[in-house]
Amino acid sequence: MTAPGSPARFVLASTLATALLALVALSVGSVWINPADVFRVIASHLTPWVDTPTGGSDAIVWNIRLPRVIVAGAVGAMLAAGASALQGTFRNPIVDAQLVGLSAFSAVGALVGFWLGYASIGPEAAIVGGAVVGSAGAWLMTRVANRVGAQPSRFVLVGVANGLALSALVATAAIAIHDPRIPDVTFWFFGGLSTATWTIASWIVVIAAITCTGIVILGPKIDILGLGDRAARHVGLDVRVVVAATTVFVGVGVGATVGAAGVIGFVGLVAARVTSHRVGPHHRVSIPASAALGALFLIAADTIGRLVGGGFEVPVGLVTTILGGLYLGWLVGTGKVDA
Repeated sequence: MTAPGSPARFVLASTLATALLALVALSVGSVWINPADVFRVIASHLTPWVDTPTGGSDAIVWNIRLPRVIVAGAVGAMLAAGASALQGTFRNPIVDAQLVGLSAFSAVGALVGFWLGYASIGPEAAIVGGAVVGSAGAWLMTRVANRVGAQPSRFVLVGVANGLALSALVATAAIAIHDPRIPDVTFWFFGGLSTATWTIASWIVVIAAITCTGIVILGPKIDILGLGDRAARHVGLDVRVVVAATTVFVGVGVGATVGAAGVIGFVGLVAARVTSHRVGPHHRVSIPASAALGALFLIAADTIGRLVGGGFEVPVGLVTTILGGLYLGWLVGTGKVDA
């Protein structure tokens, strides 16, 4: 295993890389926009001293690409931070919101939110629905974990089976409802960021900030859980309260990301595992580091999906699934995790 490095240096490098990649994402696409014009567009909206560039660059950067990059960063950060917290809570190195079925469970709430609340609230109703049902799904996940024990393969297999069943149910319902306001089947299996707006960005950034802060605060207690339930109780930790608080925070955050961007898999698995090797297992450090890497990973995946498809856009979840699936196979094949 790679020796842990400086957490501050890792976070700083990930943040700088994310900023650079965001500039690339704002520049490239069906229409190339000079990075200087990108800076001018952003500065013209944030300060009164810079004039808005002429042409269509303002609308493309400010109204389309920038909200999309912000949503991608917030979603990636939440999925990665949540996976890091769940891996520590359940002492399972391959827990991911999609692999354990939490994303699919949240999709049920997001679909109901789209269906019942779109007309009165707007697309953010899906974020609320996903967050509410996601927290319930997190509770159910703890019940499953208690039943199957600490065996990684059994826990993940149960989650994959439930997740596939729920995803198929949600996709079937979306087709049956036949409402143009409800995203198509691709959104429920592979996610998408093309519908990102400033309203959605505002909601998801606030929820991601709250949930990530909550699980970072719980980080030292999650470290104690790594000693085992009996040892944790022996030092005075209320295991049930810590597990419940952690899973609810993660469930709300993951549910909100599903409402905003659909089901996107493997972001958490990749970011959390890479981070744990780079900065060590202490969750007060690894959770924010995972969030930084998760934001970088998802913005990169979305940019790749926009560029490689040529005349069409490759769903961001397809890109993350390809990369994450290969990474998971490598982890199992090389004995990095138990299978």
